[in-house]
Amino acid sequence: MLRHLLNCQRRIIWRTRYCYYCDVPTQDLTEGERKLTEVLQAKFPGHTAIQVADISGGCGAMFEVSIEAEEFRGLRTVKQHMLVNQALKEEIKEMHGMRINTKVPGSDT
Repeated sequence: MLRHLLNCQRRIIWRTRYCYYCDVPTQDLTEGERKLTEVLQAKFPGHTAIQVADISGGCGAMFEVSIEAEEFRGLRTVKQHMLVNQALKEEIKEMHGMRINTKVPGSDT
């Protein structure tokens, strides 16, 4: 996965069992999306894809987080989600809710 532009980050769009990758310029992210993405990139150095979307209309109350990371290998989904919650524990205090999708690189599900 190569980045086409230096000011872009890899975003992933999850659709059932398939993933579609696209580059989105970081200036298109909201402040909340950018902050959560930076924290997740730091906490999961083995990530291959991270997407953070503000699903509250831009006010920062609700986010959808999708992350594909090697750190999840061998862990049950509940434990994977617990790791994401732990990584974002300070940011979660200011949210209403969060949807989490996790995946191990190279897995089909």
